[in-house]
Amino acid sequence: MKNHISSTRIGEVLSVLDEMRQAGIVDKYAIGGAFAAILHNEPISTIDLDIFFFFKEKQSSRVLSLDPIYEFAKGHGFSFDHEFINIHGWLVQFVEASHSKLWAEAIENALSLSIDSRDAFVIDKEHLVAMWLFAGRAKDYQKIAMFVDANILDNERLTKILERHDLLVKWETEKWRFTNE
Repeated sequence: MKNHISSTRIGEVLSVLDEMRQAGIVDKYAIGGAFAAILHNEPISTIDLDIFFFFKEKQSSRVLSLDPIYEFAKGHGFSFDHEFINIHGWLVQFVEASHSKLWAEAIENALSLSIDSRDAFVIDKEHLVAMWLFAGRAKDYQKIAMFVDANILDNERLTKILERHDLLVKWETEKWRFTNE
């Protein structure tokens, strides 16, 4: 699936992600969160860009360190705002995904979309819904409701994802929040 989306300076962020890949820091990655929701449906409010990724070299420590990402960012003069890195005006949050089978699967199944004339990987709608359901925050349920109301989900695919990641019971329990059932 190829879509074309234009967004202010996001291409510059994608260039930085490509540099991180070339530098051997980041392997695969995909855009997730609210920005991915925007790409799949309609504009909503967001102040950040969530990047789900795998490190190129697996870390051996029990405690995950994002130091390679932060060192790269410092070396390129990017500023920090709590857990975010300000990359060309975007607050970017890096979320390492290898510890979660759901997140890893979402990256492996990411869609290639054209953004600012660049190819970018974006988490598909059904994996986004599963990730939001797992997180279970009010803002996540609102995004699920937005997708359900827009009737843009492949329900069979979503059900299979929810089954694989033991989320089907939670879906059944919580669906009153985002469906008319």
